[in-house]
Parts: sequence; C-alpha cells; structure tokens
Amino acid sequence: MSENALSAENQQERPCKLSTDYVVALVDGEGYFSVSATIDKSKNYISRRVKLVFGVKLREVDGEILYRLKETLGCGRIFKRPETRPRLSDCLEFQVRDFKDIKTIIIPFFSRNTLQMKTKKSSFKNFCIIVDLFEKKSHLSEKGFLKVQNLAHAVHNIESSETTRQSPFINNERMMI
Repeated sequence: MSENALSAENQQERPCKLSTDYVVALVDGEGYFSVSATIDKSKNYISRRVKLVFGVKLREVDGEILYRLKETLGCGRIFKRPETRPRLSDCLEFQVRDFKDIKTIIIPFFSRNTLQMKTKKSSFKNFCIIVDLFEKKSHLSEKGFLKVQNLAHAVHNIESSETTRQSPFINNERMMI
C-alpha cells in the first residue's frame, strides 16, 4: 500500500444522509419557516426588507441529526445557541437563509415530500407564496409589502383555540390510541 493512501481511521467520515420520511417528520416536529418583513426609514428613503429562513432547532445533545440534515439537503449552516436560562440546554440550530437554496432546494423538497401537520403545511404554503412575491420583487411596492407582511403573520400563527376546540381529534376525554 502506498504511503499516500489514506487509512480508514484518518478519513473524516461524512454524516449519513437521512431518509425523506425522517426529514419530513423532523421538520413537522422541530422545524420552522420564518419570514421577517420590516421597513427601515432611517435614511431619506424607505427600505423594505424581507428575510426568509427555514430552520430546525434541537438540543445540542441531539445535534448530530442536524449535521445529517445538512448533508441530506446539501445546504444550510449550523449555529450553536447557548442557553442562559437555568435548567435549559444549549441548542444547535440548522438554518437556510440563502434565497437560491430556499428556492431551488427547500421548496422543491417539501413540495415533493408533503408535511403532515396542518399548521406546518399551512406555514409552508404561505412561505412559498412569499418566496414567489419576493422573487417578483412585489415587496418593493407598498401594496406588495403589506401582502408579504400579512402572509408573514400567517406563516407564524398557530391555529386559534376555537379551531382546536372544534377538532374531532381533541376533546376533554381521554383517548385510546
């Protein structure tokens, strides 16, 4: 064997990719789609900013999954989020902020592999509409920006308690599964 040949123990192992179903379940439970739509009037002009983020946040001890998610999707970054509150764990957070990656990787992935949770599915649908509006630069007009802001609120809202009370799956009785 040549001296240049790398031994198995010297090679850095790449994280194993996750199955599609696992990614969908992980995002359904721990993932988020986030939109920030702000106006900056600090200069002599109005600047309308839209920030798009897809992410998953886990306790640091479970962080290996985020490296596998990054390997599976082929994009994103992982950040450490130290926790200062007592009795809570430090976290790792996987995020995709690059518009091109959101448009060409994240949206096609979740369009092909449907999220199962109603609220997450709704957030994704509104997130996709905002991405289309952003790509068309609709957010630069006052009317378009207001539409993006309203959709951003919908991305972040959880179902109302009224809807939850009416759900056939949720009631005050103990359910057998």
